[in-house]
Formats: sequence, C-alpha cells, structure tokens
Amino acid sequence: MMRQRFTRTVQSVVAVCLISLFWLTGCATGPAPVPTLSPLNLTPEPTALPRTDQDILQLPAMFRYEVTLRPAGVKDDPATVITGQYRGGAWSQSTQRGQDAPEYLIIAPEGPAGSARSYTRPAGETVWTRWPGPGFDAGYGLASPFSVLRLYPLAEQRVTGEPDSVPGAPEATVKERVVVSADAVKRLLDAGASVVAANAEERAALETQLAPMVLSQTITYWVAPSRHIYQAAATLLTADTSGQPTPWLEAIWRFWAYDDPTITVAAPAQSTDAAALTPDEQPTTTAASEPALDPKTDLRVRAFALPGVAVESATVTVYQAGQRQPIGTQNAVDAQFALPPGTYDVLVQADKAEEWLKGVKIIAGSVVSQDVVFNFGKLTLIVVQNGATPKVDLVVYPAGQRQTFIDWRSENPTIIYLRAGKYDVEVALPDYTGIKAFDGIEVRSGQTVTQTLDISR
Repeated sequence: MMRQRFTRTVQSVVAVCLISLFWLTGCATGPAPVPTLSPLNLTPEPTALPRTDQDILQLPAMFRYEVTLRPAGVKDDPATVITGQYRGGAWSQSTQRGQDAPEYLIIAPEGPAGSARSYTRPAGETVWTRWPGPGFDAGYGLASPFSVLRLYPLAEQRVTGEPDSVPGAPEATVKERVVVSADAVKRLLDAGASVVAANAEERAALETQLAPMVLSQTITYWVAPSRHIYQAAATLLTADTSGQPTPWLEAIWRFWAYDDPTITVAAPAQSTDAAALTPDEQPTTTAASEPALDPKTDLRVRAFALPGVAVESATVTVYQAGQRQPIGTQNAVDAQFALPPGTYDVLVQADKAEEWLKGVKIIAGSVVSQDVVFNFGKLTLIVVQNGATPKVDLVVYPAGQRQTFIDWRSENPTIIYLRAGKYDVEVALPDYTGIKAFDGIEVRSGQTVTQTLDISR
C-alpha cells in the first residue's frame, strides 16, 4: 500500500508529466510506412539492446503534439496539458497543470553532432538549466506521445470501427480499438530504459520501477489511410500492490503537422549546467524576468514568496470595494488589469495563503502597482545515501496527514518555498522498494532551512 500510494502520486503529477513533470516525452510505422528517423542513441555499449528492439523506438521525421492527462476517476482534478513539437530525435514542449505556470523542456543535441541534453526552464526564467541526457518519462514513459505511437504497430488485436473525423485533421480517419499485450509494453519500456540508463545497475533499477506498468493496455486510435495517427485515447492501467490492474491515468493524445518543414528544435543559446549549481542556485522564478507592463493596465499586482522571488503560481481576484461578486480574475504572478476609475478590493492567493488589498483607488491615466510578499520560508532538501546524492522523488505533505500533498519534486537537491509551519517529507528509495519518511520539518517565515535527509540503509 505504501509503495502504491507513493508510486501513483508520482506518476499522476506530470508528467510526466507528468509528468512529470513530468521533469519533468509521430506516427508509428504501419503497413505503409512513413519516413522515420531513429532517435539519438545515448546508450553505452554494455547496456545496448539488440537491434531488433531498438527499431521499435523509431518515430516519424517531424510532427506536433498535445497530450491531456488526468488521474483516472478524478474528474475534478486539474488536467495536465503537454504541448510540443518533434523533429529528428529532438523535441521541445511546455507542460501546464491546471492553473499552474507552465514548465518548459527542450531535448536537443549539444552541438551539431553532440550527445542529447535536457534543457528545463520554469515559467518566467530567462536562463535554461542543462541536465545530462533525456529523462525517461518525457521520452519513453507510458503516457508520452512517443510511446502511444510506438505501441500502435505492436498491437496484437485490432477492432476497426466506423469512420470518425478528428477536428483539424487534413485526412479522413477511422476509429480503431487495439489491445497491446503486456509483453509488447515490456519490450517498449525496456528499450526506453536502455537509452536513458547510464549503466546496467541503473537500468535494472529503472526496469524495477517500471514493472507495475507492464500490463496489457487498450488504446483507441484515429488513423488515416496514410497510416498517420491524428488522435489516441486510453485509460492507462498500472498494477496495485497485489499485482491486480487498476486505472491510473486518463490520456488523450493529439498529433498533426507530420510534414511541416517549419518545425525546428535546437538547444537554447544560454544555459547553466545543473552539475555546477549549488542548492541556493537551483532555478527559481524571480522578479528579474517579470513581463512587460501592458499600456492598457490600470492595476498591476505582483506576488512574491520572498522579496525579489516570485511565487510559482498565484490567483488575483478584483472586487468592487465592499462587494462579494468578482469583476475579474487572473492566474498570474504578475497580474495586470484594465479597470475604470473607482475603488476596489483585491484578493491575492498563493499556495493556500491569501492577502487582501482593501480600498485600492484607480484614477484615470495612472497605474497603481501593488506588490504582495507572502514571506514564505525557503526549504532546501538534500537527500544523501552513503555519502552520495542519488536520483530520488520527494513528496511534501502538511505534518500529520498524507491525504493531499503540497509539492512533489524529482530534483536532488531541491528548493521549495512554503508557508510557515511543519511538514512531512516522503522519499522514494532509488530502487522504489519502499519509502522513508521524515516528519515534522519546520519552516519559518522569511528564513532559509536546509535539511539533509539520510536514506542510507
């Protein structure tokens, strides 16, 4: 039960993310293959798969995509939407969950013939952070747009339905329901693991984490006579602690622009190597990159976690003074409103904290600017194991309850801005054989707390 809860929490965030993110992922070949390019090969020779299985990682030369993900059976949960483009083994995308600010990702070679790198950037940042190689979830995870295309030719059973058009598709499509066996899913996931794992030990650990996904999956595709796939939908399954299939994610994938020559993906001009960053230098959203002021703006409200450090997301709502009916709402850390002259009350909310600005007077021809500093605490978490800092997943909860998580991270070290209070942190062991909990970590307003979490056995 413990492993299931943590695994499903991590899998549902993002991803891919999703998500995560997602950290932070094309039409598969069919009877009439379209031109394909092999993905960049980052696999060390000792862990390379036979060529026959590497072939199943092929994708079309270029395409655009959109993925909508939602935890299965939770209709009110905010959806995660991933939008991106792919060309020749490189891709770029943005990921947004509900009203949260989007996160950006580029996978591109380092130089004309260099190895692929991941470049990540939170909304509002100007400098990208460079990480070694692509992440598994983004490029090879079961929910990624690439995996759903790769699974199509591996299906053992197909039931073709009536013609069913996809809005915006340049060709007629037919709805086709397919069943992909657990063996085929395992082949694909293992092939992806061989690309991202640095050595045999890492690969084995990753395959252990992926074991709950190795189930037969049923996916509906909208396929054109050209064998281009323009849409797919599924409720993806994962195994619970007893090994029984259970609904995990509801996913809708959309594809278009298979032959769009304008699609280009390249590494950003400026980036900072993640390996060279200290915990205090890890990327955060700062005031230095705030958007420009719109000339129509009468009221500007900015939300900060600490002086000079913007919150990750905020909701700003404007009311006529003394009234309860809102006249405008924006989900932005730098909210700008065009309002007629008058007196207003403004509610600023971030991470379940709120601040009222009462009696704000708007005068014609002038701009009223208000900054709200929530004075959150800064929590730096460093997970160590036998003197090293392994790749781990962390979930943060309010102290004493595990029903609703506050934050989830896959970076180590990581920095989180939180309201003053006490928090519990669960850390997944690197091989996902269990979790280790650290309870009662106290965060104080305006202060920095650095906590080392030792998971050594």
